[in-house]
Amino acid sequence: MTSIPDEIKNLNIDKMDFNNHESIKNLFKLFLNIIESQSKIIENQKEEIQSLKDEINRLKGEKGKPKFSPNVPEKENDLQSPNIVEKKIWSKSSKKSRIKIDRTDYKYVDKSILPPDANNKGYRTVVIQNIKFGTDNVEYKLERYYSKKEKKTYEAELPDGIDGEFGTELKAFIVYLYFACRVTENKIKTILEESGIIISEGQISNILTKEKKEELTKEKQDIFIAGMKNSSHVHMDDTGLKHKGVNNHLHVICNVLFSVFFIERKKDSITIKKILGLFDNETLEKILLSDDARQYLGIAIWHALCWVHEIRLFKKLNPVIDFHRFLLENFISNLWDYYDKLNEYRDKPDEKVKAELEKWFDLLFSKKTGYDDLDKRIALTKEKKDELLLVLKFPKIPLHNNPAELALREGVVKRKISNGTRSDDGKAAWENMLTIMDTCRKQGLSYFEYIKDILSGKREMTKLSALIATKATMDSIQY
Repeated sequence: MTSIPDEIKNLNIDKMDFNNHESIKNLFKLFLNIIESQSKIIENQKEEIQSLKDEINRLKGEKGKPKFSPNVPEKENDLQSPNIVEKKIWSKSSKKSRIKIDRTDYKYVDKSILPPDANNKGYRTVVIQNIKFGTDNVEYKLERYYSKKEKKTYEAELPDGIDGEFGTELKAFIVYLYFACRVTENKIKTILEESGIIISEGQISNILTKEKKEELTKEKQDIFIAGMKNSSHVHMDDTGLKHKGVNNHLHVICNVLFSVFFIERKKDSITIKKILGLFDNETLEKILLSDDARQYLGIAIWHALCWVHEIRLFKKLNPVIDFHRFLLENFISNLWDYYDKLNEYRDKPDEKVKAELEKWFDLLFSKKTGYDDLDKRIALTKEKKDELLLVLKFPKIPLHNNPAELALREGVVKRKISNGTRSDDGKAAWENMLTIMDTCRKQGLSYFEYIKDILSGKREMTKLSALIATKATMDSIQY
């Protein structure tokens, strides 16, 4: 049984003035909030009772109640205000101009079927896209000479970039399949063996984790240094990940220029400072955007909070009273209106608008709706005013931490497939490859071509670290 709330115990009906509309209104509010509170308690007790029943059944050797995912409608984009309706006009674009032509094959009309008055009108072009997927195994015959006098053998050298028994394109293809296409090692083995390549899972693992490890680790470090040097603000976030069967955390630091990933045992402030290369009493002299997790507090000289995370906290409220639901929906609508005005300010900063937005914030988050849970949430958000309104001081920073969340998605998907890393080499490979892959995406480069360039040893492509600096310079801003 649920206990009787103190508000009811202490309620003196005899002393209430029922001719006073305000008194009746307050009593009505009190009962609605009590119903709301008791509904939550009952729901929690139901879950606890079912959990205990399942545990009892398990101890008896029976099965508990099966868990079924609820039918949930597709989520709307968190960044999309309900007041904004985007009209997406779709039109079919020409593909032919973008298709790479490898060979041209001319087909001629049988002249014997042509009438005497037929005139040549040139050609009609038909482009057929196709792909060749097969081996390109090469047997090298290395010429050899032996000098009796020197007791030495002279032998022709293999072409540059050949190291071991597998070529650069094959190694790059394996890396691409595993990291970009999320194909497991045993499935990669199946694909390659059915194509005529003889390779073991151990050899695939070595290519993924040990091939050019030092160079790839340096590549990641160079990306981090260039990204931090050319950025005025960065995003950070983390997600759970197992390493050697132990719970760890995949951290990302990023913005539109770059992404760098780190797998660490913890996610506390000491770990965050370690990732950023800060000493105990040192502070990051940049703007840090994050959610309101405590480990990010005091890390940077300026700390901006994500508005989308904050609005989600309001969306998580789930009132059972229709009137409370109405109050919540109305307040969330006002939140989105305010969010839209902040975005407008970012596009056109103005001191007068800035002052108006500060006043609007105080007014919005000083409201008393009568729905207790909502009022508590409003008061908690008001305490974060400085972090949420840092955009008024630095209009170029985003209002959300979406870049970090998007960057982590690849790690989340790979976690579901592989459950994490099993060795220190594997950990380094995940950090390096996720970093290079997402930074290639942001710089508009082919991840496959870039990895192939590294594995070949030629390094003919411009390094990502140089591209980061170039893009920041060309745009004449720091991100």
